Amino acid sequence: MADVVDPQVKDALTTGNVKTVAESASFAMATLFQHQVNHAHRLDMLAEAHLGKVLNNFASVDPTEAVATAKLFKGEADSGLSSILAQLATGQMGVKAAQSTPGDTSLEIAKLGAAISSLQGLMGGIVAILQQTIKGAQTTPPGTGA
Repeated sequence: MADVVDPQVKDALTTGNVKTVAESASFAMATLFQHQVNHAHRLDMLAEAHLGKVLNNFASVDPTEAVATAKLFKGEADSGLSSILAQLATGQMGVKAAQSTPGDTSLEIAKLGAAISSLQGLMGGIVAILQQTIKGAQTTPPGTGA
């Protein structure tokens, strides 16, 4: 029995194999493109959901909170904010002094402790100023000029 393959069968197999190999790159690219389209669609859905949530938050702001926020951004709280910034600057100078002062380790630790205590006091003052500013903004009706 001869092990000879009919040339037509051989050509048909070769053509089929070449076609399969040639189409595999095209199939891979089409699959990759479809994945990218699906990914873009999911990102669009996430963006729309996030935008909807943000818009809902804008629509549901408490009026007193809106007035307080508006006053903070309109400059009616400038003196309070200036005081906060001044206190922060003072605290920063204390920390810088504690960092740059060479010498005895126990002395440096004491200075650092003093700087931390000073910052804690400043933060308490900042919180009090912010609370007063927000409370004043929330209790003053809009359009009263007070």
